[in-house]
Amino acid sequence: MKSTNLLAIIALLSTLSLTACSQAEQDQAEDQADQTMQQAEEAAEDTGDAMEEAAEETKEAANNAMAYAEDKTAEAGDFLSDAAVTARVKAAFVEAGAIDAMAINVETIDGNVVLSGVVPTAEMADLAAQLAEGVEGVKSVENDIEVQGY
Repeated sequence: MKSTNLLAIIALLSTLSLTACSQAEQDQAEDQADQTMQQAEEAAEDTGDAMEEAAEETKEAANNAMAYAEDKTAEAGDFLSDAAVTARVKAAFVEAGAIDAMAINVETIDGNVVLSGVVPTAEMADLAAQLAEGVEGVKSVENDIEVQGY
C-alpha cells in the first residue's frame, strides 16, 4: 500500500515537472505514469494474493501440527492408562497376600492384561487371573502363567 502511494506521488510529480515540455512529451509522460500506476496496482494485488496464500498455508500447517500433538497426547494418555492398570493389578496381587506378586509379570496393552511368570500351584495362577479381572480398567485377561512346583 505504501509503495502504491509512493508511486502515485512520483507519477504526479513527474507530470507536474513536465508542464514546460511539449504536449506530445506530456502525453507520453502521462501514459508512462498510467502504466507505472497500473503495474504498481497489479504488484500490490499480487502481493496481497501471495500473503493470503501464505496465511492459508500457515493456518493449514498449524492445524496439522495441532492434530499431530493431539494424537501424540492421546497415545501418551493410553500408555499412562495402561501403566496405571498394570500398577493396580500388581497392587491387587500384593493386597491378596496369597500371591507372590514378584513372580508374576503383568503387561497391559489397551486395557488387555497378559499375565506371565512361574508360580507353584494352579490355584495361585487362577487367583491371579481372577484378581486381574476384577481391577478397574481391565478389558480382558490372558493367563500365560506357568505352574511349576518348587
